[in-house]
Amino acid sequence: MAILVTVTGVVQGVGFRPHVYRRAVSAGYSGWVANFPSGVLIYLQVDITEADQAVTELLADLPPVARVDGYSVKEVPSKNVEGFTIAESSSSGRMAAEIPHDLAACDNCIAEMRDRENRRYRYPYITCTNCGPRYSVITALPYDRSNTSMAPWAMCRACAEEYHNPADRRFHAESTACWDCGPSYVLYRNDGNGGVFERTDLVGVAAVTEVAGLLGSGEIIAIKGIGGYHLACDAEDATAVATLRKAKFRKEKPFALMARDIDTILEVCSVSEDAEVVLTSPGAPIVLLPGSASLEGVAPDSDVFGVMLPYTPVHRLLFDLGSPPLLVMTSGNRASEPILYLDGDALNGFSGIARAVLVGERPIVRRLDDSIVFPLGAAPVLRRSRGMAPTSVADLDHQGPIIGFGADLKSTIAIAVEGKVFVSQYLGDLAYHEVQLSHRRTVLDLADMYGTDVHSALICSDLHPQYFSSSLAASFAVEMGTGEVLRVQHHRAHIASVLAESGDWDENVVGVAMDGTGYGDDGTIWGGEFFCGSLRSGLNRVASIGGDAHLFGGDAAAKYPLQALAGYLHNEGSWRLLADNVFGFDPSDLRALSSIRASGNDFLCTTSAGRLFDAMAAICGFVGRMTYEGQAAMWLESLAQRQIGNAAGSSTKYPQCYRFDLDGGGIGYEDVLNEAVLDRSNGVDPGRIALGFHLGFARAVALTATRIANETGSHTVALSGGVFQNRIFTSGVLDLLSRASLGVRMNRVLSCNDENISLGQVAIGAVSLSSSANLGRRAQ
Repeated sequence: MAILVTVTGVVQGVGFRPHVYRRAVSAGYSGWVANFPSGVLIYLQVDITEADQAVTELLADLPPVARVDGYSVKEVPSKNVEGFTIAESSSSGRMAAEIPHDLAACDNCIAEMRDRENRRYRYPYITCTNCGPRYSVITALPYDRSNTSMAPWAMCRACAEEYHNPADRRFHAESTACWDCGPSYVLYRNDGNGGVFERTDLVGVAAVTEVAGLLGSGEIIAIKGIGGYHLACDAEDATAVATLRKAKFRKEKPFALMARDIDTILEVCSVSEDAEVVLTSPGAPIVLLPGSASLEGVAPDSDVFGVMLPYTPVHRLLFDLGSPPLLVMTSGNRASEPILYLDGDALNGFSGIARAVLVGERPIVRRLDDSIVFPLGAAPVLRRSRGMAPTSVADLDHQGPIIGFGADLKSTIAIAVEGKVFVSQYLGDLAYHEVQLSHRRTVLDLADMYGTDVHSALICSDLHPQYFSSSLAASFAVEMGTGEVLRVQHHRAHIASVLAESGDWDENVVGVAMDGTGYGDDGTIWGGEFFCGSLRSGLNRVASIGGDAHLFGGDAAAKYPLQALAGYLHNEGSWRLLADNVFGFDPSDLRALSSIRASGNDFLCTTSAGRLFDAMAAICGFVGRMTYEGQAAMWLESLAQRQIGNAAGSSTKYPQCYRFDLDGGGIGYEDVLNEAVLDRSNGVDPGRIALGFHLGFARAVALTATRIANETGSHTVALSGGVFQNRIFTSGVLDLLSRASLGVRMNRVLSCNDENISLGQVAIGAVSLSSSANLGRRAQ
C-alpha cells in the first residue's frame, strides 16, 4: 500500500512542488507531486504507519511565501513507481487551492540582473520560483505556464534546462525567461504636446535608460508594472509634480512614492522596524510612514507619505540606470478612474499627460492596484490588492456557493466555495462604467477559477436600493436565474466581516460600525451604529450617533464640509457665528445654506460619523469642496496629530477633550459643535479643537460600547468602518476599552473600510441559509 496526501493553502506558484521534490529525493522516497485543483497531491510509496513522519519531513522549512492550511492522508493501492518526480498537473475536479499572489523580485534575481557575467544581466523580466508575477498573469488554474500570459514565449534551451533541473532555483518557475526567449520593454514617445505616441527603436536596456534620463530632466513617464501602468516623475521636482497633478485632475490627494532603497526612504520618512518588515515583504505594498521632510506638492496637508520599494525588475533597473532616487509613482489614470492596464488603452489614455510610455510586452491579465498598509495603525490594511489578494479570509459551516457583491466605494466581491470565502482585490468606485465591467469580470473570473456554479449561488447585495452594486447583483441574479437577492444592511455587514475573519460566529459581542454612509433599516442614512448579538443569532441595533442631523443636498453633503455642518449644527446662534471672518466661509455659501435650513423641507436624516468629522473639519478651517473621498477627515486628523506633536502630549489621557452627551443612550453631538464654534470664534487654536474632538469622540464611543457590554453581558467589542482608519480616534477607543477589560476584534486581513462589506454579506448569507435568523432583507 501507499499514501496520497492532499495539501491545501498557498501551495501553487510559490515553489512548493520543487520544495517537496527536493526533500523527497533527499529522504529517498518514491512517488510524485502534482498541482491539482484541490491544491497539491503527493503520492508516496510508504506504509500508512509512516505517513506522519513522511509528511512532516516534506512540509518542513517551506518556501518563504508558501502556506499550508491543512492536509489529509489516505491509504491507496501501491503502484510501480521508481524515484520521485513532478507529475503533470491536472485540471479536473473542483478548485480549492488559493490563487498565488504577485511577488516582488527576490534578492537573488536582482543580484543576477546586476551581474555582468550573468546571461540575464539587466533583463527586465527576470524571475524565479520565489518571485515574480502570479495572479496578474494567470488565465486559468492550475498554475502552469500554459495557463499564463507567458504562454506565447517558448523557453529557450538554457531556460528549459533550468526549468527541468531540480537543483535550480527556476525549477518549474512558470514565468521564467531571458533575453533570448522572453518578452522585453519598448519605448513609445510623442512630441511633448499631447500628440500620438509612436513606437521608437529603443528596446530593453536602451528603452529603460532613456526613461531614466527623461525622469531626471523633469518629464512625466507612464511605466507598465505588474498590475497596471503608473505615472512617474521626479518627486523632488516641484514643477513636475504640479504638472502631473494638473494633468491627472488630482488637486490635493497624496501621491504615492517609490524609493530606490531604504536609505532613500529614511531621508524623507521615519521608518520603524515593523514598517521596514512590511516594506521589504514579498507583497511590497505602499506603506504609510510619518514624514520627516518636505516634498512640495506630494502630500498636501498630510503628515504621512505613502512609500514603496521597487518591486519589479524594471523598477530596479530604472534606478540602476540613473533615475532620480525618489519618484512619484501614482496609478496610471485620471482622478479616480480605474488604473489602465491594457497597452492600447495606455497609449490612448496618456496622451496629454506623459512624454513617453514604457510598454512591457508581457500582457497583464487583470488590473491590480498597489496595496496600502499602515503598520502603525490598529487596522493596518487600508487597500488590499497587488501582492495581497485574492485570498481565503474566512471559513463557513455552509458548503453551498454564495457571492457577495460588496459596496459601491472601495468595491470588492467575495465568493464562498466549499466553506471557504475568497475576497477579490480592490476594484474601485462603481460609479465608473469600467469598474462595473471589472466587477462583473471578477465575479465570473473567480467563479470560473474555483469551479463555482453561479446559477445555484445565493447572491447578496447591499440594502441600499440605489447602489450600483445592488443593481449589478439584481441584474446578475436575473441573468443567472439564481432567484431572489439577499439584501444585507451595510453596517451589519461591517461587523459580520470582523466576526467572520476571527471565526466568532456564536459569541455575543457589541458591534461598533463608524463610517460615512450606509442605508438603514428605517430608510435613513446610518453611519454611527452600535449593535449587540452574535453573527449567528443576529445583530440588533441598540444605539447610534444622534439621528437628528440632516443631509442637505444628499450625497453633496459628503463633498462640502460646510454643507455637512449645516445639517448637524442646529443652534441658530452658533450658525450665525460662522459669518465671522475667522472661519473664512464664503458669505454667499452661508446665505444659501441658511435658506435651505429655514425652508423646512423634509431632508434625509443621518447618524453618520463621517459627516460629523466633516462638520468639525469645517469648524476648524476646511473651507471649500473636497477633491477626494475622506479628505476633510484626513485633514482634521493631521491637524490634531500636529497638535499632539507640538504639545508632546499623550492621546490616551484625554486632556481638555470635548464631552459628548451620553444621557440619551446614544451619542449626542450638538453641545460639542456649539462649544467648538464658540472656541474657534474666541481664537482657540484649530489644532486644539481638532484634538479635543478626536479624544472626546473616542471617549464617547468607548463609553457607549462599554455601557452596552455591561448591560448585555458581552465581553468583546467588534469595531469596523472607515472611521477606524483614523489613528487618534482608534487608539483612544482601544485604550478605554482595554481599561474596561473588554476584548476587541477588528479587521486584520481585510481593510476596515468598505472593502470588507462583501465578506460580511457572504457571512450573513451563510447564516441565513442555515438558520431562520432575520439578518437581512430579501428583495421581492
